[in-house]
Amino acid sequence: MLAAGRRLGTPSLGALEWQRRREAGILFRSNGYGTRPDRTYRSSSSAPPRPRRARSRPRPRALSDFISHHARGRRGVRIPRRLGVRPVSVAAADFHGSAGFFVRVGIIGLATLGLFGLLALRLWSLQVVRGPQFVLAAQRQTFRLIDLPAPRGQIVDAKGRLLAGTSGGLAISVDSSVLGLIDQHGRWWPTRQGRVLLHRLGQLAGVPPATFIRRIRHSEFKSPYSSAVVLPRVSRDLGFFIDEHARQFPGIRVVALPDRSYPSGSIGSEFLGLLGEVSSTQLAAHEHPGAKPGAIVGQSGAEAAYDRLLNGGLEKARVVVDAQGRPIGPARVVRTPRPASGLQLTVDLRIQRAAEKAVQDGIALAHANGHYDAHAGAAVVMNPRDGSIYALASYPRFDQARAATSPEYLQQLLNPNDPRHLLVNRATQGMYPTGSTFKPIVAEAALAAGLIGPYSTLPCTSTYTVGNHVFRNVESGVNASLTLAQALSISCDTWFYRLGSMFYSAQQQGHLYMQDWARRLGVGHPTGFDVPGEAPGLVPTPAWLKRTFKEPWQRIWYEGYSVNLAVGQGQLAITPLQLAVAYATLANGGTVVRPHVGKAVLNSSGQIMRDLRFPPRRDVGLYDVGAIRDGLFAGAHSGTSGSVFGSFPIPVAGKTGTAEAPPGSDHSWYASWAPAYNPKLVVVVMIEHGGFGAEAAAPAAKEIYSAYFGVKASKP
Repeated sequence: MLAAGRRLGTPSLGALEWQRRREAGILFRSNGYGTRPDRTYRSSSSAPPRPRRARSRPRPRALSDFISHHARGRRGVRIPRRLGVRPVSVAAADFHGSAGFFVRVGIIGLATLGLFGLLALRLWSLQVVRGPQFVLAAQRQTFRLIDLPAPRGQIVDAKGRLLAGTSGGLAISVDSSVLGLIDQHGRWWPTRQGRVLLHRLGQLAGVPPATFIRRIRHSEFKSPYSSAVVLPRVSRDLGFFIDEHARQFPGIRVVALPDRSYPSGSIGSEFLGLLGEVSSTQLAAHEHPGAKPGAIVGQSGAEAAYDRLLNGGLEKARVVVDAQGRPIGPARVVRTPRPASGLQLTVDLRIQRAAEKAVQDGIALAHANGHYDAHAGAAVVMNPRDGSIYALASYPRFDQARAATSPEYLQQLLNPNDPRHLLVNRATQGMYPTGSTFKPIVAEAALAAGLIGPYSTLPCTSTYTVGNHVFRNVESGVNASLTLAQALSISCDTWFYRLGSMFYSAQQQGHLYMQDWARRLGVGHPTGFDVPGEAPGLVPTPAWLKRTFKEPWQRIWYEGYSVNLAVGQGQLAITPLQLAVAYATLANGGTVVRPHVGKAVLNSSGQIMRDLRFPPRRDVGLYDVGAIRDGLFAGAHSGTSGSVFGSFPIPVAGKTGTAEAPPGSDHSWYASWAPAYNPKLVVVVMIEHGGFGAEAAAPAAKEIYSAYFGVKASKP
């Protein structure tokens, strides 16, 4: 045992210590696997109790104090029953069995169950009820939806010939995240490599890199997750070169975009119009409901008037982004809108070509007659019964096909200092004095007011004096009494000067017969043309003078104003389209038509879905209009335009007009309809500074009639 004690590193137990530990009641003996307690309990009657000693802090004991030796040679270890602090209960035994104890335990259990129930309900709400919402939110963190333009609807003429369609064009787009970075202010800046690539692309396309940077920044503003289109239209050669050398142009690729095409070239720019990005002003005014910044909408012409039909809307494409919202993949279309509707026009492409050529020929005739300041003109060809526009020509005109492919040309068109004013449609926006073409309107006003009858006569002299001013007739040697039809046939100015004085006398009594009837017939206010941008025109009145001028003498309506207005001069300013509506009213018997180019709505297959209807503006009762028709027929065959239409196989009723336009030459007008007593067509031609009406405008009108009726035109 001593050897075993030494091996354990503890001293052996003495006899007295052994006796004391036996009295403590615990003896540990070795069981071959360790130690086990061998407890000996002292009987209460075996020995008298010893007096209790004062407790003192137990001293630390060594392991040898717990080792005992037996006679058999086995080793034993005794461990005290309690080492340190003895536990003492603080709960009363009676409370554990009371009703209050179980109530408290029940409340705690119910609260615990309630908490677990709420937790389970919340988990069910997150997983089942709001699960799809969170799935969608998670998906939105992984991709972004962008808008791409969809193809626009087609525009065809009255015979179904394509005027404006949609084709796939090649464009160059760049990935802005590859070529540059966005600073803390949200402004995109190219990296060093990005500048090199943009410079290389600019050398190939002939575009400065600054233009690319401006377009990328604009694209980042309107659609930050879509690729920025820096070259909206490129040649096939450039597109193939970029594709073949794609590794040399990282972040730059060739894409296909829907592009407006014009198979007929520049024909029809007067009514087709232009496309462009929606402006902030248009967005604020809600002119295009549902449009977003950067959307392409119609800005003029039929493209603007019928944008809701022609606009294909926006395709939804999905772009995968990383955790920082940067695109990491190409855009993939996920939703395509319904195909846009098409539009059929009343315009006949064949008649439109003839009208545009006729205006240019009229300008050439003006030059041949010495009016070298003639450089512009307009023509209106209309159905007098329903207002359908067959042709609408304005020269010079812009090329919408070129405007759709050349941003530089489009910027030139928008230049307000361009003296050509190519964007001005002179047929609907040009306002001019009409000269003698206004006389039939004045004649109808006089007949309706009872100032004259269909066979009343007035003197036609070489001069007519009002106050101290002498008004002269074109024909200085004339001196005769003429009826209304005769005065219209030879266009006697002094006859209508006297009629103007009669209107002035009625005006002194509060009657504005001449101005009122001009407005009734469709002059001096918008006609309701379905293409936007129509000019209002002006028929002057005494009230207009007072609103316009400040000097007292300028605000007085003198008799000379009525005399000048009676022959289409003075402050009168109307458009060729307004004059065409007035002549259509005289031709059809009093129906003021609404001019229009829209005819029908087409589906995506080009079939007619529904017709567009344009009811007349009003019906007016005409008085003795037969005298006016006779005078216009005589004027076209033996009067002022007899040299042009005297031998024409189709009877024409028309009136020439020569309007003073200082400091240049007079404006040349011709307003007419045909056939004279069964009108199917109204033609109005105006050549700016073209001279006499019979010299430029009337021959141009003859070309249009020849094209419509299939008559081979003879040279004048």
